[in-house]
Amino acid sequence: MRIAAAFALVAALTLALRVPARAIPLFAQRYQLQCSACHSVLPELNSFGNSFRARGYQLPIPKHGTTGVAMRYQLEWEADPAAGTRRFSPGGVLLSNADIGAVSAFIHYNLGAGGGPAGLFLGYLATYNAHTQSLYRLGLFELPLAQSPGQRLDDLASYGYYGAHVGLNDLSLSSPRWGLQAERAIGSVTADFTVDFGEFKGSAYGGKPVPTGETTAANSPEFGMFLRAPLTSNLQVGGDFITGSRRIVPAGRNTFSDAYQREGVLAKITVRNVELQAEQWWGSDQNADGFGTRTGSTGGYARLKYYITPHAYLGVRYDAQAVPFISRDVVYYAAFHILPHARLLIQQVQPVGASGHLGAALTVGFPWPPNL
Repeated sequence: MRIAAAFALVAALTLALRVPARAIPLFAQRYQLQCSACHSVLPELNSFGNSFRARGYQLPIPKHGTTGVAMRYQLEWEADPAAGTRRFSPGGVLLSNADIGAVSAFIHYNLGAGGGPAGLFLGYLATYNAHTQSLYRLGLFELPLAQSPGQRLDDLASYGYYGAHVGLNDLSLSSPRWGLQAERAIGSVTADFTVDFGEFKGSAYGGKPVPTGETTAANSPEFGMFLRAPLTSNLQVGGDFITGSRRIVPAGRNTFSDAYQREGVLAKITVRNVELQAEQWWGSDQNADGFGTRTGSTGGYARLKYYITPHAYLGVRYDAQAVPFISRDVVYYAAFHILPHARLLIQQVQPVGASGHLGAALTVGFPWPPNL
């Protein structure tokens, strides 16, 4: 009953408020745009926002004064927190961007949460070549996945296979990478290529680290290729491929290496204010446990979202993974703006065959300039 009541309240408030999107004004001030030009529901990006990001956060129009550093604060709440965890978990990130000629520098620095340390989550230099329609990023960046794993999450639960560890290989898809990303538009197709040599171990808001008993690092560079192509105005498909090798040092055991691959396929259908997106991944590890065991893994999700207004949505997502043990979850969630710079999110995570967890989060962007 409390779940139904919570979602009914969200729907009623959404229809009553209809608050427009106004996010962190780093770029809105710079180009004198309303924040709703890039954002639907903070921090989610709309199509123009994604295009702006793909241009290295630069537009061919005059620039003006800008806020150099902004903050995104998030307060999470759990109805039934697990033993040893908090009911309320505050956290925050500092975001900064500066242009140096044709190069844009971007920083996402977490301030720590839930007993975790502060640290750099994303930090890279980017430049965009309009002639070749190519974007280059150098530094610590997210993989160009279909759903942002750390920055623009539309709920609080990790997506399907994104956070999966296979055996003692702890490099998940959601971990930001140290390396180089090149993105190019070839007609209507967008192609991304990545090469990286390390990763950030932690969360976007600095959650408490979980000791695993082993030390891991890249044994050789990881290479990735990510393709996105629209088949019609309403249908987009994609394919991803990642390959690399990990150096793993278990506690009290000899060092070993694990050569791995990850392949994924994607489809997204949009009809008016309804969006259906599905993604499936397969993995292969040649030595996931240090004993020469070849391990297969698989996982993915199917997500249905309904935008009640351009700045509010209801969503349901089915997640499943086998790495190799099988787990399945259904996530029900809703989000809307209660203020131009503040989003309220309510979600219910329902593991198949187990009790569910009701939670919520308030996400706020600072500062709030009066004219944005």
